[in-house]
Amino acid sequence: MSDTNYKVQLEQTLDQISAARAVWEEGTLKSSNDELYAILERCFEIYKQMKEDTAKRRSLNSLLTDRNMKPRTSTSLGIKVIRYVFGKEGNREQAFARLLTIAYDLKPAEQSLASYIQQCGGVEEVRRTSKVKDGKTMTADDYKQIAVMGLNMARIPVASFNLPEFIQPNSEYDEDYVVGLIRCNPDGTGDLLFGNNDAKVIDTVLVASGKYLDQKAQDDQKGLQVADVAKRRTEDVRSFAPKLFASMSPKLHINGLAVPAE
Repeated sequence: MSDTNYKVQLEQTLDQISAARAVWEEGTLKSSNDELYAILERCFEIYKQMKEDTAKRRSLNSLLTDRNMKPRTSTSLGIKVIRYVFGKEGNREQAFARLLTIAYDLKPAEQSLASYIQQCGGVEEVRRTSKVKDGKTMTADDYKQIAVMGLNMARIPVASFNLPEFIQPNSEYDEDYVVGLIRCNPDGTGDLLFGNNDAKVIDTVLVASGKYLDQKAQDDQKGLQVADVAKRRTEDVRSFAPKLFASMSPKLHINGLAVPAE
Protein backbone atom coordinates (compact mmCIF):
# COMPACT_ATOMS: atom_id res chain seq x y z
CA MET A 1 0.00 0.00 0.00
CA SER A 2 1.40 3.39 -0.98
CA ASP A 3 1.87 6.15 1.59
CA THR A 4 -0.87 8.20 -0.13
CA ASN A 5 -3.37 5.34 -0.02
CA TYR A 6 -2.50 4.62 3.59
CA LYS A 7 -3.03 8.25 4.54
CA VAL A 8 -6.50 8.22 2.93
CA GLN A 9 -7.41 4.96 4.67
CA LEU A 10 -6.00 6.21 7.98
CA GLU A 11 -8.02 9.42 7.70
CA GLN A 12 -11.24 7.47 7.11
CA THR A 13 -10.56 5.13 10.03
CA LEU A 14 -9.67 7.90 12.47
CA ASP A 15 -12.69 9.95 11.40
CA GLN A 16 -14.92 6.94 12.11
CA ILE A 17 -13.39 6.54 15.57
CA SER A 18 -13.76 10.26 16.21
CA ALA A 19 -17.44 10.10 15.22
CA ALA A 20 -17.95 7.24 17.68
CA ARG A 21 -16.24 9.37 20.32
CA ALA A 22 -18.68 12.22 19.67
CA VAL A 23 -21.66 9.86 20.07
CA TRP A 24 -20.21 8.56 23.33
CA GLU A 25 -19.56 12.05 24.73
CA GLU A 26 -22.97 13.39 23.75
CA GLY A 27 -25.04 10.33 24.61
CA THR A 28 -23.78 7.84 27.15
CA LEU A 29 -20.75 9.47 28.79
CA LYS A 30 -22.33 9.50 32.22
CA SER A 31 -23.98 6.09 32.09
CA SER A 32 -21.38 3.72 30.73
CA ASN A 33 -17.70 3.42 29.87
CA ASP A 34 -18.23 0.58 27.42
CA GLU A 35 -18.27 2.92 24.42
CA LEU A 36 -15.17 4.72 25.69
CA TYR A 37 -13.24 1.48 26.06
CA ALA A 38 -14.30 0.46 22.55
CA ILE A 39 -13.02 3.78 21.20
CA LEU A 40 -9.73 3.42 23.07
CA GLU A 41 -9.43 -0.16 21.79
CA ARG A 42 -9.60 1.13 18.22
CA CYS A 43 -7.12 3.89 19.03
CA PHE A 44 -4.82 1.24 20.47
CA GLU A 45 -4.93 -0.77 17.24
CA ILE A 46 -3.86 2.33 15.29
CA TYR A 47 -1.15 2.98 17.88
CA LYS A 48 0.25 -0.54 17.53
CA GLN A 49 0.33 -0.28 13.73
CA MET A 50 2.35 2.92 13.91
CA LYS A 51 4.66 2.08 16.78
CA GLU A 52 7.24 0.35 14.59
CA ASP A 53 6.41 2.00 11.26
CA THR A 54 7.83 5.47 10.68
CA ALA A 55 6.01 5.88 7.34
CA LYS A 56 2.65 5.42 9.05
CA ARG A 57 3.62 7.85 11.80
CA ARG A 58 4.49 10.41 9.14
CA SER A 59 1.03 9.94 7.62
CA LEU A 60 -0.53 10.74 10.99
CA ASN A 61 1.72 13.80 11.37
CA SER A 62 0.53 14.98 7.97
CA LEU A 63 -3.14 14.49 8.87
CA LEU A 64 -2.71 16.43 12.11
CA THR A 65 -0.97 19.24 10.23
CA ASP A 66 -3.83 19.31 7.71
CA ARG A 67 -6.19 19.92 10.64
CA ASN A 68 -4.08 22.69 12.20
CA MET A 69 -2.96 20.34 14.97
CA LYS A 70 0.66 20.03 13.86
CA PRO A 71 2.47 17.99 16.52
CA ARG A 72 5.55 19.27 18.30
CA THR A 73 8.84 17.41 17.98
CA SER A 74 8.41 16.02 21.48
CA THR A 75 4.75 14.99 21.06
CA SER A 76 4.32 11.30 21.84
CA LEU A 77 2.65 8.91 19.44
CA GLY A 78 -0.13 8.27 21.94
CA ILE A 79 -0.96 11.97 22.15
CA LYS A 80 -0.99 12.24 18.36
CA VAL A 81 -3.55 9.44 17.99
CA ILE A 82 -5.70 10.66 20.87
CA ARG A 83 -5.54 14.29 19.77
CA TYR A 84 -6.85 13.40 16.32
CA VAL A 85 -9.75 11.34 17.67
CA PHE A 86 -10.71 13.60 20.61
CA GLY A 87 -9.81 16.88 18.94
CA LYS A 88 -7.90 18.33 21.87
CA GLU A 89 -5.19 17.68 24.46
CA GLY A 90 -6.39 18.16 28.02
CA ASN A 91 -5.79 16.16 31.18
CA ARG A 92 -8.26 13.51 30.07
CA GLU A 93 -6.55 13.09 26.72
CA GLN A 94 -3.15 12.93 28.41
CA ALA A 95 -4.48 10.06 30.53
CA PHE A 96 -5.79 8.24 27.45
CA ALA A 97 -2.46 8.66 25.66
CA ARG A 98 -0.58 7.38 28.69
CA LEU A 99 -2.92 4.40 28.75
CA LEU A 100 -1.94 3.47 25.18
CA THR A 101 1.74 3.62 26.07
CA ILE A 102 1.37 1.52 29.20
CA ALA A 103 -0.87 -1.04 27.53
CA TYR A 104 1.61 -1.44 24.69
CA ASP A 105 4.35 -2.26 27.19
CA LEU A 106 2.43 -4.26 29.78
CA LYS A 107 -0.85 -5.65 28.46
CA PRO A 108 -0.77 -9.37 27.57
CA ALA A 109 -1.09 -9.78 23.80
CA GLU A 110 -4.12 -12.05 24.07
CA GLN A 111 -6.03 -9.68 26.37
CA SER A 112 -8.31 -6.97 25.00
CA LEU A 113 -7.65 -3.39 25.99
CA ALA A 114 -11.13 -3.10 27.53
CA SER A 115 -10.47 -6.16 29.70
CA TYR A 116 -7.08 -4.78 30.71
CA ILE A 117 -8.58 -1.44 31.74
CA GLN A 118 -11.30 -3.16 33.75
CA GLN A 119 -8.76 -5.45 35.39
CA CYS A 120 -6.73 -2.44 36.50
CA GLY A 121 -9.83 -0.67 37.80
CA GLY A 122 -10.25 2.04 35.17
CA VAL A 123 -8.20 4.36 32.98
CA GLU A 124 -6.72 6.33 35.87
CA GLU A 125 -5.85 3.18 37.79
CA VAL A 126 -3.84 1.86 34.84
CA ARG A 127 -1.36 4.65 35.46
CA ARG A 128 -1.05 3.67 39.10
CA THR A 129 -0.30 0.01 38.58
CA SER A 130 2.84 -1.06 40.41
CA LYS A 131 4.36 -2.42 37.23
CA VAL A 132 4.51 0.99 35.61
CA LYS A 133 7.70 3.05 35.70
CA ASP A 134 7.55 5.05 38.92
CA GLY A 135 9.39 8.14 37.70
CA LYS A 136 12.62 7.20 39.47
CA THR A 137 14.33 5.60 36.47
CA MET A 138 15.19 6.73 32.96
CA THR A 139 14.25 4.77 29.85
CA ALA A 140 15.73 4.85 26.35
CA ASP A 141 12.71 6.89 25.20
CA ASP A 142 13.37 9.38 28.01
CA TYR A 143 16.96 9.86 26.84
CA LYS A 144 15.89 10.11 23.20
CA GLN A 145 13.40 12.87 24.03
CA ILE A 146 16.06 14.65 26.07
CA ALA A 147 18.38 14.57 23.05
CA VAL A 148 15.73 15.78 20.58
CA MET A 149 14.71 18.62 22.87
CA GLY A 150 18.28 19.53 23.84
CA LEU A 151 19.63 19.49 20.29
CA ASN A 152 16.72 21.62 19.10
CA MET A 153 17.65 24.16 21.78
CA ALA A 154 21.18 24.47 20.38
CA ARG A 155 21.34 27.77 18.49
CA ILE A 156 25.03 27.43 17.59
CA PRO A 157 25.92 24.08 15.96
CA VAL A 158 29.39 22.59 16.17
CA ALA A 159 29.59 22.89 12.38
CA SER A 160 27.32 23.60 9.41
CA PHE A 161 27.88 22.38 5.85
CA ASN A 162 25.97 21.38 2.74
CA LEU A 163 24.89 17.75 2.87
CA PRO A 164 26.43 15.56 0.15
CA GLU A 165 24.12 13.38 -1.92
CA PHE A 166 24.98 10.25 0.04
CA ILE A 167 23.91 11.82 3.35
CA GLN A 168 20.26 12.83 3.23
CA PRO A 169 17.49 12.68 5.88
CA ASN A 170 15.09 9.77 6.04
CA SER A 171 11.71 11.10 4.91
CA GLU A 172 9.98 8.30 6.82
CA TYR A 173 11.61 9.12 10.17
CA ASP A 174 10.01 11.49 12.65
CA GLU A 175 13.17 13.57 13.09
CA ASP A 176 15.44 15.20 10.50
CA TYR A 177 18.73 13.61 11.52
CA VAL A 178 21.35 11.39 9.91
CA VAL A 179 24.35 9.70 11.50
CA GLY A 180 27.78 10.46 10.06
CA LEU A 181 30.94 8.35 10.26
CA ILE A 182 33.99 10.58 10.77
CA ARG A 183 37.58 9.39 10.51
CA CYS A 184 39.81 11.02 13.10
CA ASN A 185 43.16 12.02 11.59
CA PRO A 186 46.48 12.23 13.50
CA ASP A 187 46.67 15.98 12.89
CA GLY A 188 43.44 16.58 14.79
CA THR A 189 41.22 16.99 11.72
CA GLY A 190 38.31 14.78 10.75
CA ASP A 191 36.99 13.39 7.46
CA LEU A 192 33.28 12.75 7.00
CA LEU A 193 33.19 9.47 5.06
CA PHE A 194 29.75 7.93 5.40
CA GLY A 195 26.20 8.71 6.46
CA ASN A 196 23.37 6.49 7.68
CA ASN A 197 19.72 7.54 7.96
CA ASP A 198 18.31 4.25 9.25
CA ALA A 199 15.78 4.96 12.01
CA LYS A 200 17.25 2.43 14.46
CA VAL A 201 20.76 3.80 13.98
CA ILE A 202 19.54 7.36 14.56
CA ASP A 203 17.57 6.26 17.63
CA THR A 204 20.69 4.64 19.09
CA VAL A 205 22.75 7.79 18.61
CA LEU A 206 19.98 10.02 19.98
CA VAL A 207 19.74 7.87 23.11
CA ALA A 208 23.52 8.10 23.56
CA SER A 209 23.36 11.86 22.97
CA GLY A 210 20.58 12.16 25.52
CA LYS A 211 22.65 10.34 28.13
CA TYR A 212 25.61 12.62 27.40
CA LEU A 213 23.51 15.79 27.62
CA ASP A 214 21.82 14.51 30.76
CA GLN A 215 25.14 13.83 32.48
CA LYS A 216 26.55 17.21 31.50
CA ALA A 217 23.40 18.94 32.72
CA GLN A 218 23.52 17.07 36.03
CA ASP A 219 27.15 18.09 36.49
CA ASP A 220 26.12 21.68 35.85
CA GLN A 221 23.05 21.70 38.10
CA LYS A 222 23.29 20.05 41.48
CA GLY A 223 20.74 19.84 44.24
CA LEU A 224 17.52 20.22 42.26
CA GLN A 225 15.07 17.55 43.41
CA VAL A 226 11.83 16.66 41.67
CA ALA A 227 9.88 13.42 42.11
CA ASP A 228 9.79 12.64 38.39
CA VAL A 229 13.41 12.21 37.36
CA ALA A 230 12.70 12.25 33.62
CA LYS A 231 10.81 15.54 33.90
CA ARG A 232 13.50 17.13 36.04
CA ARG A 233 16.31 16.02 33.75
CA THR A 234 14.51 17.23 30.66
CA GLU A 235 14.20 20.67 32.22
CA ASP A 236 17.87 20.57 33.23
CA VAL A 237 18.95 19.79 29.67
CA ARG A 238 16.61 22.44 28.27
CA SER A 239 18.47 25.12 30.21
CA PHE A 240 21.94 23.62 29.82
CA ALA A 241 22.10 22.62 26.13
CA PRO A 242 22.48 26.15 24.72
CA LYS A 243 25.43 26.78 27.05
CA LEU A 244 27.09 23.51 26.06
CA PHE A 245 26.93 24.11 22.32
CA ALA A 246 27.90 27.76 22.66
CA SER A 247 31.08 26.70 24.46
CA MET A 248 32.18 24.33 21.70
CA SER A 249 34.79 25.27 19.10
CA PRO A 250 33.38 27.62 16.45
CA LYS A 251 35.08 25.68 13.65
CA LEU A 252 35.33 22.05 12.65
CA HIS A 253 37.57 20.58 9.96
CA ILE A 254 35.64 18.44 7.49
CA ASN A 255 37.49 16.85 4.58
CA GLY A 256 40.42 19.13 5.23
CA LEU A 257 38.38 22.35 5.26
CA ALA A 258 37.66 24.57 8.22
CA VAL A 259 33.88 24.89 8.32
CA PRO A 260 32.42 27.77 10.35
CA ALA A 261 29.78 26.91 12.88
CA GLU A 262 27.39 29.62 11.75
